[in-house]
Amino acid sequence: MMWAEAYETGNALVDNDHKEIFGLVAKVLNDAFESRKEKIDQSIQFLVSYTLQHFVNEEKLMEESGYFERKAHKEEHSGFVKRVGALQESILEKGNSIDVSIEINKTIVDWLVDHVLGSDKKFADHYKAWKRNK
Repeated sequence: MMWAEAYETGNALVDNDHKEIFGLVAKVLNDAFESRKEKIDQSIQFLVSYTLQHFVNEEKLMEESGYFERKAHKEEHSGFVKRVGALQESILEKGNSIDVSIEINKTIVDWLVDHVLGSDKKFADHYKAWKRNK
């Protein structure tokens, strides 16, 4: 999972967090590929911890700017946390397998890319306009 310019929102705080999150996801995928179950769990726990803090920061910006879709955006964040929790349980249950790598891709990678390119970019556009008119 590599960071690309296409994922940039234009908000330095958000983009820096996203870059870190993409790097953490790459570590989770690498641990899964190398069949290191205990490392996968540690990596996912750190990813969740970092991501939760990112969500708090992003949601503060939404509140500050009066973002009209903040409730739906927050629900996306909550849904992601639940999905990752279910993924952790699945890893503990199944151990490491090709299925786990596929699940990681579906649960984390696909969601992250869709969220950044969709909801986060939409919020970033709102935030930039809000800052200009402030």
